[in-house]
Amino acid sequence: MGSFFIIRCFLLFFFLFDGAFAATGKSWSRAEMVEMAGYGEQKLSSVIITGSLLCDTSHPQLRSIAIPGATVAIKCHTGNKRRSKWIKAVTDDVGEFEIDLPSQLHAIPDLENTCFVKPVNVPKRYRCYHTSTNIHKRIKLVSSTNGFRVYSSGKIRLQGHS
Repeated sequence: MGSFFIIRCFLLFFFLFDGAFAATGKSWSRAEMVEMAGYGEQKLSSVIITGSLLCDTSHPQLRSIAIPGATVAIKCHTGNKRRSKWIKAVTDDVGEFEIDLPSQLHAIPDLENTCFVKPVNVPKRYRCYHTSTNIHKRIKLVSSTNGFRVYSSGKIRLQGHS
């Protein structure tokens, strides 16, 4: 009896409001609906993580060389029990990388102590390896203006082997 009453109320509500919207003859565009809902597709903030990956060599004239084509990743501990995802990027021709942090991570308090960058894969031709399997580098805030924050991991140095 109770579920029948709930269904009748729902149908009455649906027909009353459906008729009210149809009477106005107005159908909203996707952009209008997004605006009414209070959120949009425009980014309100950006968080960029930058850095470079270098290989320290034993060669006297080439103390450090850039490592292009290496994969680096950032991980931010969100406090959730589920595992945090690694966000990856590949270094450019001069060994530098840039990671645009997904918007769901922008509001994490104290990113500097929550996120770290780690080399994941280095091309074999560089014969440059991690000195420890657990190498990671914290990030530091470099710039913050108008919802645009830039953090840097600085130079991540790996040890070269002959």
